[in-house]
Amino acid sequence: MKQLIVSILLLFLISCQSTPKVEKRQNADSSGITPDFIEGLYINTKTIRDKKRWSLLFQVMKDAGMNTAIVDLQPHPPTPEQVAEAKALGFYMVARVVNFEGGLLEKTPNTNLVASIQKSIRKACELGFPEIQLDYIRYADGGTNFSMSYEKRYESILGIIKDHKEKTKDSCSKETRWSADIFGRVPFIENDVIGQKVEPFSEELNGLYPMLYPSHFYGLTKRVADPYGTIKDGLDLTVKRAKQGTKAIAWVQGFNMMVGPSKLSYTDYIKVQMQGAKDSLGHGFIVWNAGNEYIDTMTAYEKYKSEPTPNNQKVSKND
Repeated sequence: MKQLIVSILLLFLISCQSTPKVEKRQNADSSGITPDFIEGLYINTKTIRDKKRWSLLFQVMKDAGMNTAIVDLQPHPPTPEQVAEAKALGFYMVARVVNFEGGLLEKTPNTNLVASIQKSIRKACELGFPEIQLDYIRYADGGTNFSMSYEKRYESILGIIKDHKEKTKDSCSKETRWSADIFGRVPFIENDVIGQKVEPFSEELNGLYPMLYPSHFYGLTKRVADPYGTIKDGLDLTVKRAKQGTKAIAWVQGFNMMVGPSKLSYTDYIKVQMQGAKDSLGHGFIVWNAGNEYIDTMTAYEKYKSEPTPNNQKVSKND
């Protein structure tokens, strides 16, 4: 506990300053086996470019007991030495590859854009990432200027995923795992105009990451006020609807937005989301904070590990 607190304090200090290069570590091999239950953080480009911050953050995660990192590949991928360093600490490494920022606006994507995405996928496989996570693999949520049925939308997005897999076989092995981020509402509804649906996605992908941030369930008071139940229910539904064997990992909210309705402190708000994932049928959680400000998250994680909630009703208001 004391060591973790010291590490968190160091992380806070280093987040406030730019840092010089650090000595590179030796390359290390990793089996790439998915943890039984994923617990980890999202790593952005800012952290990637600051090698000292990268090293310290991974050490803090290791000391706390986390096992997974989802890492940006665009526009600045990590170096082979950085990936090796994280693997040497025992981390399962997932490459986040953005497809259509904000969602696809046309029926089919621009061929040059697709080629650029596939270039990033190849880079991730060459760096040794065992899993490729496709983000923004969907149509725009705000509406599109064409008419297309739900089924055609699912078929189109799945066609893009299949094309990615086929066109990157020169760099990605048969053992490469493929996953995708899906909107948090997708497990709860039958059809969605963005072209994402649990059932067809699970036929083509090894894992689904529903973005179950409670703050984003706009207008659904119970969901916004119940971070525990929102995460648990979302993962339970994803597992029940998905093809057997498909992993379901929650993106949980590590940012201070609409926390008030839960009547929880910010730290406990993050903690009960982790607990909801643990109590679900799902396979883990990843904390999202766009700026990689994880002081509160690591405090919440320590509480989650040392003080598991013995009675779910204390944190769940959702029937």
